[in-house]
Formats: sequence, structure tokens, C-alpha cells
Amino acid sequence: MQSAAGDRVAIRLAAPRRFGKTSVLDAHVAAMRAVGHRAVRVDLSKVATVGDVAARVAEAFSALPADPRRSVRRWMERLSVSAGVPGLRVRVAPSAGRPASDEARVALLELLDVPLRLHEASGGLTVVCMDEFQDLLVADNALDGLVRSVIQHHGDGAAYVFAGSQPSVMRELFADRKRAFYGQARPLDLPRLPVEEATRDIEALLSADGLDAAGAVDELMLFTQGHPQRTLLLAHHLYNLLDTPEPPADLAAAAIDLALAETRDAQQALWDGLGRVERIVLMALADGQPVSGSAVASEHRVARSTLREALERLLADERHVQRDGEGREGAPFLLDPLLAEWLRRR
Repeated sequence: MQSAAGDRVAIRLAAPRRFGKTSVLDAHVAAMRAVGHRAVRVDLSKVATVGDVAARVAEAFSALPADPRRSVRRWMERLSVSAGVPGLRVRVAPSAGRPASDEARVALLELLDVPLRLHEASGGLTVVCMDEFQDLLVADNALDGLVRSVIQHHGDGAAYVFAGSQPSVMRELFADRKRAFYGQARPLDLPRLPVEEATRDIEALLSADGLDAAGAVDELMLFTQGHPQRTLLLAHHLYNLLDTPEPPADLAAAAIDLALAETRDAQQALWDGLGRVERIVLMALADGQPVSGSAVASEHRVARSTLREALERLLADERHVQRDGEGREGAPFLLDPLLAEWLRRR
């Protein structure tokens, strides 16, 4: 990503939730700042209006050096942006007879041009990472066109990373000829961690502190299959268990138990939000059963077609179920190994 930014090549980064996408973006921002570039991450998650988008851009760009026209400061005041307040809904007041929605669009157009103004004033590169880029479509289905109309003129002044946690929507945004960003970014998918490499890294970190996992790392990697966030969570618990006067005999099992206790409320909230048939599908996947097989259908007295439809809904949602490989032929599986284990223990 650093090389692409230096060449002013835009990147499209897609990964399911909890795969470490935001961590990668933050590391990219830090790396670009370390070599003297300006860099920011714009969090677009759950934006609902154009005003929200403008406010998020203003808040992120407030970390940049002051732009020559002071656009960021001016629009932060007019948009009533309070940096650091989670979940803030921005209220955009109409100005001079102009509707609030139009005022927000004017703000966004000017704010998006700040990297170019900085380049014109002092040279150099601004790296802008737009996180959860697909959520722009929630605010306005044509908002990608507005963004593209501005940043296409930035040339050597800026480099962009567009990241999202809905891979299919991100593909559509950049591969559909009807969308403004068609063909405008190099695709980069964030895969699972390489199991052998991750195992070596975790063991090396433990060994550096005089801790011996005695095979527990292998067991945990077999459990997570390289899921980035869950691997880090279990490694954290393993370290803490080893760093006690009397570590448990089964370190891997104890680490999994701690992780399950930590995530129990989130798993229960997910379960409570599902319909009966979706729950049956998740249980079947956790148990390694064919989702629309006759055994599952007969046990729960549900038509196999109904099970297949529920599976497709879960796949389309992209948060919990994914296919192994490209296309519709890959076997579906649960993305989160802790969710699968939680379901097996119910």
C-alpha cells in the first residue's frame, strides 16, 4: 500500500468485519506520516446523511496541517462538529435560503478539495484512507459520483485508499460500469493470517518474554484458522494465562473459555436478532452439517428451499457467513470461530 500511495495509485481494500481492516489502515497512515507525508483515516461507518459525511471528513481533516483557505475550521464550525463525540448526529443549518442538504453538499465539495489546496500551498502528498466507503451509499446512492468529481483532479497531491467491510458492495462500486469509480482503484483483499507464519510470530513474542506455550499456539491457530481479530484475542488471553503463577494445564481451552466469556453478550445479541430459520442455518454450519440437507430439514420441519433462502440472506449480509472460495459453489462457513464454538455449546 505504501508503494501504491507513492505512485498515486488508488487502492480498494475489502475485508469482512473483524478482519483487521481498520488496523491496517491506521498502520498505513502511521507509516506514511513516518516518512513525511500527510495522512488521515476518514471513518464513514454508519453515516446517514450528506451532512454526516461532510462532518466525518471535516473531523478527520482537522488532523492535517492548516489548509490555506481554512476550509476545515470554517466548516467544522458551520456543521457544529464536536470531534471525539461518538455517535454524534450533525445538524446542518440552512444558510441564505439554501436547504440544509445543499449546504452539506457545498461543505463536502470544499472539504474534499483540501488535499489539493495543501499540495498547491506547500507541495507534498496527502494520503486519505476512506474507511467503510460503501456506507456513502446509505447517505446518498449517488454520493460516490460527487466524491469522484472532486478527487479526480488531485493528481500528485493526494493518494486514496477506499476500504469497506462489505466486499460485494465494494466490488460493485468499482467494477460496475455505471458507477463513478469504475476501474479507478487497484483491488486488494485482506485474507486470513497465514497460519504457519502467525504461529511462529506468536511463539517468538512469547519466547521473548520467557513464556513457553507448549503447543497451545498450534491448537489455537487450528481453532481460529487465521481469523485476524480472533487470533489476536486468543493470543492475548494465552499470554495472560502464561504470565500467572499457576497456568492451567490446558492453556488453549482456557484461552478459548476466556474469549467466549468476553464475547458472550455480543453473540447473544446476534442470536436474538435472527429469525428461527437463520438460527437453524447457523447451528447447522457450526455443527458441520449440510445446511439444506434432508437431515436438518427433517429435524426442524423446515422446507429445504426455505433453508437455502435463509442461507442466501446470511451470505448477502456478509457479516457472519461466507463461501469457501469464489462463486456460488464454495461451501458456506461461519466467519467467526468463536461464534461457531458458542453455538456448539448452546
